[in-house]
Amino acid sequence: MRVVAALALLVLAGWTTEAAAACPCTDFYTGDAKPFIAEGIARDTATGRFFVAGVAARRIVAIQNGQARNFARLPDDYSPLGIAVAGGSLWVTAAVVPQGAGHEGPSALIAFDPGGKVKTVYPVPDEGRHVLNDLTFAPDGTVYTSDAREGSLYRLIPGASALTRLGPRGLLKSPQGMAVSADGHFLLVADYSLGLVKVDLATAAFEPLQIPADVKVKGIDGLARLADGSFLAIQNGLAEPRILKLTLSPDWSQILLLDVLAQKDAAIADPSLVTADDSGAYVVGVSQWGSFGQDQQTPTKPLQPWRIIELELNPPR
Repeated sequence: MRVVAALALLVLAGWTTEAAAACPCTDFYTGDAKPFIAEGIARDTATGRFFVAGVAARRIVAIQNGQARNFARLPDDYSPLGIAVAGGSLWVTAAVVPQGAGHEGPSALIAFDPGGKVKTVYPVPDEGRHVLNDLTFAPDGTVYTSDAREGSLYRLIPGASALTRLGPRGLLKSPQGMAVSADGHFLLVADYSLGLVKVDLATAAFEPLQIPADVKVKGIDGLARLADGSFLAIQNGLAEPRILKLTLSPDWSQILLLDVLAQKDAAIADPSLVTADDSGAYVVGVSQWGSFGQDQQTPTKPLQPWRIIELELNPPR
């Protein structure tokens, strides 16, 4: 979540950047210029429906055949943030935030049925201020979610009735996108302040990935694994946001290659999250986060239509 992440990291300056690259992308869907704040994006491979979470609108829309309709409105002043489809449900990280409700409040993981009805709400069990902002699934069905406000990680084990914290409170600084290794032993986390870290799911011990001296990976928000094992990363903590493709070592201990797929392009002027599967990769290129202040429900800058792009993963050079 961009606004919460900004508490932990101001816009960075002085980073080494690669040559500018126009976005190898096409428009997939463009919304209107009303307050929405597109954040999470997910695709249901069974139906082909895309889901987009609207933070300011406090609702989720479903897009199919170029048409969007309301899928669900969040209960209890919650706004949707990260979303994912798994096990016949749409899973949503939700929080009460100023941009949606006009005030701050609790946070929870919510499961919706295919028709948009709430199945179960799993509140964050700990006291204090929380913003669950992204989520991912392990091979055994465990849900992992990141708390950008407190820096903690939480999980929901299959069959459990409540979230439990992974490791100590405030394990990280500002965790965002995540992915679980194929063997279920490790979690790759994009932390806005720490960069990319590898978390041992058995012990909660973590270590930053080894990276070349001239490679900077702080300020990453969205993270999605590709079929070849590499990752797409949305780096919006820069003055000029960019989309990265990251190749890691097999044990996820180091970054072997960072390729800038796009930067300095209006198509990704205000990006947030990303989803990828066999059908392709889709990015929230214009989210509207940049039009809202830190704790403002009303936009402080002119709104642009929110925008989803389809990214070409192997563009000609």
